[in-house]
Amino acid sequence: MERKISSKKYLIAFVLTLLVFGGGVILGFTLDDVRLEDSKQLALKEKVNLRSIQLQQQYIDSGQADCKTLNKVLEENINQLARKMETVQEYDKNSVFNQEEFDLQLQDYFLTEIQFLLTSEEIDQKCSRDSVKVVYFYDENNQDTQGDILAYLKKKFGPRLLVFSFDSTFQHEPMIPILLSSHKVTEYPSLVVNGKTYSGHQPVKKLMGTICDEFEKMDDVVEECVAFEKVN
Repeated sequence: MERKISSKKYLIAFVLTLLVFGGGVILGFTLDDVRLEDSKQLALKEKVNLRSIQLQQQYIDSGQADCKTLNKVLEENINQLARKMETVQEYDKNSVFNQEEFDLQLQDYFLTEIQFLLTSEEIDQKCSRDSVKVVYFYDENNQDTQGDILAYLKKKFGPRLLVFSFDSTFQHEPMIPILLSSHKVTEYPSLVVNGKTYSGHQPVKKLMGTICDEFEKMDDVVEECVAFEKVN
């Protein structure tokens, strides 16, 4: 009799284990699908924003668009892209079943960011340059604080500082190695400020000075730089 009771206990435990495991698998699939659908919506929005910028750029060629307005819209779209890319990267890390699709979504985001970078350079050729561009190449080093420094400086300069960030370890987009090679980036983090490469970690004061030097080359008096020079 005791054996029969024990067998029933084991059977019940086995069934409960299967139910819990099966529920976890179903929940994982569901969460992945929700995240994937959300990331697709985010990617679609960025494609629409990019198309809008490109059309406005065509208006510049025809003399019907305001450069200041175009730069403002570009800056807003770059900021939105950065925030949404962080969301998709988090989805990618937590993905259980749709890793390949999330990698495709990330690839699409990096391509969109590269297009924004190229568009900003084209705008500079047609309009008077009023911002400093920083391209940030990073790796998977969790101790790296360069991104935090850039976020701090972005808050200080606002639309006058455009930041483009690229994961150097992302192997699914061939354009990233091309960017690394063209800017001669060999260590991480590295920054490219208005075309000039700065290898290794850049402390906040040094980077602030570099950005202010770029504004000075543009004969642009920036309040944040005036305050910086007074205390340094």
